[in-house]
Amino acid sequence: MTKLLITCVGENNKEFHFRVITLFRTIKTFGGNLANAKLLANFVDDIDKDIANTLDNLGVAVNVVKPYQKSLQRHCNKIRMLEIKEDYDVLVALDCDTAVTRDFISEISNNTFRRCDSLLDPLDLDEWKYLYNYFNLDMPRDPKKIHANSAVLFIPKKYVRSLREKWLHYANRITKSFFFNDQWTKIGQHKYFTDQFALSLALVDLKIDVDLLPAEFNIHINNTYQKWADQIHPYILSYHHNVTSDWKLKTTGMEIPDQYIIKVNEMLSI
Repeated sequence: MTKLLITCVGENNKEFHFRVITLFRTIKTFGGNLANAKLLANFVDDIDKDIANTLDNLGVAVNVVKPYQKSLQRHCNKIRMLEIKEDYDVLVALDCDTAVTRDFISEISNNTFRRCDSLLDPLDLDEWKYLYNYFNLDMPRDPKKIHANSAVLFIPKKYVRSLREKWLHYANRITKSFFFNDQWTKIGQHKYFTDQFALSLALVDLKIDVDLLPAEFNIHINNTYQKWADQIHPYILSYHHNVTSDWKLKTTGMEIPDQYIIKVNEMLSI
């Protein structure tokens, strides 16, 4: 039986409290076998005691982590997930603005690194070539493997330590390079994606073969109708800031995904 650790990183504020609690509530409600995994929520700097108690009642452990240096883009704190000292076979590292809608344990491998395709690419092909060449790395031939989305990661433990070191290494080097010249100034306009740029480079540097997850893991609630996803039954919904004033997920206009959004919102109403 594969031992899973499912984890995320959040900030200690109301928006992230909602995100983290929603993530783990959906795992418990809709995740099937995933609900039996070790569940751990990381918070940067501190955590509200009431929120910690709520998570504890859900069977979710809470861990407070320090942020990396101020120069690093805040999203890079997700690398702290790779420092967790627990017994597990696979680290399931998720962005906290996600909701689990089905059991995806069959998609997890003890030996294979898996992640989502990137729907939103901040750089064009020439900029990616420059980035890889700058660090003397060969850019992946598969266009879908050039940009590593970091929202959903299934990381076998054998990769965790080395990936943590390389991911943080490139995050620091990229941050120091922003605005160094005209090309880096263009890339620096997208420093929001620093953690994803760094992950992309780290995976290639370590020669980790990536197996992309199916489209069911890549359903985004972004107020844009995604025709290709209309009939897809999602495993995970990425909702970002698309939450109503009464803390419900916004529907999308996609027929099948909206059915799952409605189920999540019914759960949130309880």
